[in-house]
Amino acid sequence: MSFPRYPAYKDSGVEWLGEVPEHWEVKRIASLYREVVEQGSDELPVLSVSIHHGVSDSELSEEEMDRKVTRSEDRSKYKRVSAGDLVYNMMRAWQGAFGTVCVEGMVSPAYVVARPTSIVPSTWIEYLLRTDPAINEIKRFSRGITDFRLRLYWDEFKNLRVCLPPCNERDALLEFLDRETAKIDALIAEQQRLIELLQEKRQAVISHAVTKGLNPDAPMKDSGVEWLGEVPEHWGVIQLKWLTPVKRGASPRPIEDPIYFDEEGEYAWVRISDVTESADRLRSTTQRLSSIGSDLSVKLEPGSLFLSIAGSVGKPCISEIKACIHDGFVYFPNLRIMPEYLFLVFESGTCFGGLGKLGTQLNLNTDTIGSIYVALPPGEEIQHILRHCSSRSTELQVLSQHASRLIALLQERRSALISAAVTGQIDVRGLVPEVSE
Repeated sequence: MSFPRYPAYKDSGVEWLGEVPEHWEVKRIASLYREVVEQGSDELPVLSVSIHHGVSDSELSEEEMDRKVTRSEDRSKYKRVSAGDLVYNMMRAWQGAFGTVCVEGMVSPAYVVARPTSIVPSTWIEYLLRTDPAINEIKRFSRGITDFRLRLYWDEFKNLRVCLPPCNERDALLEFLDRETAKIDALIAEQQRLIELLQEKRQAVISHAVTKGLNPDAPMKDSGVEWLGEVPEHWGVIQLKWLTPVKRGASPRPIEDPIYFDEEGEYAWVRISDVTESADRLRSTTQRLSSIGSDLSVKLEPGSLFLSIAGSVGKPCISEIKACIHDGFVYFPNLRIMPEYLFLVFESGTCFGGLGKLGTQLNLNTDTIGSIYVALPPGEEIQHILRHCSSRSTELQVLSQHASRLIALLQERRSALISAAVTGQIDVRGLVPEVSE
């Protein structure tokens, strides 16, 4: 859908804003807000600002709180916020970490709290400051040697200039954006749910293949294992520890010491994030170990299977490179079956039945993993299962990739619509009922 432009524009005098509608104002943040520093209290919820969703309106989980507030006296340093305040994370402002407070609470000392001194709603400023041109300007105002050390202090932020339409027009624009972004968000949520369903379908396909096989007419027997149930009569059922030792990774200490790293090192250094981002195969990592570092770690050769027991708990991965793993992983030396098949057993998730919930709540160690029962088909049948699961996974992945591309397009559309509306590049006054001054 295309929208008309305003009949007349003027030069805003601000490079990042460019031309704005002739009747709009351009003002400094300092004329709209003042910085406030008010001490928080234990009774208030701790709020946070996301670069994607603004301010959260509910208190952090216990796990998040443990990470953010490790000592009771730390709460005394937190800043009280009130509904309508504009807050931002000094260290992530250049990434769009701005938000409007909707409930009374408190935020980290790393946040700046700006309280309105006018009737300008902070939601308008938040929309504006999250646009790409504004983020580029904010980055210019921030101080620091590198991107990840940049900080936006109040003394710089207050000099940022923004554009403002008349009150009734601003309210109409906010109503328009709320309505249109809600439609786009609903479409994005549908595609995200589709991706979840496709992943569930993939896991179901794999789970059925590694527990029931591919022949629906095969005679079945009770495996004697709850999570396996019935398995084909000619399959074996065996604990993993009889197929392979289960060993834990290791790492040099202290791991931050640069002596253990070398960009030209023979072995890659595997972190939890590398596995999370690698899907099923590890092809690269962000760091490599020196010979000293690799000698103090556990070395894996290409084709080795390993499993995460920290972070993304229960996530398997097969390395295609020489790599070293730390004690957040376990590996399987002298594995007597194809690593690709055991990968599928782990990938199905059902083998962890009774050990806990997949994710951070799952408690895995070498003993619990070794105690897992595996339904074991003959070697030739394993090959058929691998081909079947690969084929079906590819089909489902194509559908998932299509949904991901659609999400990306919708997110681009959402960002472009917001940017055009809050900088006056489109005129939507006729699309919403007029709001009186």
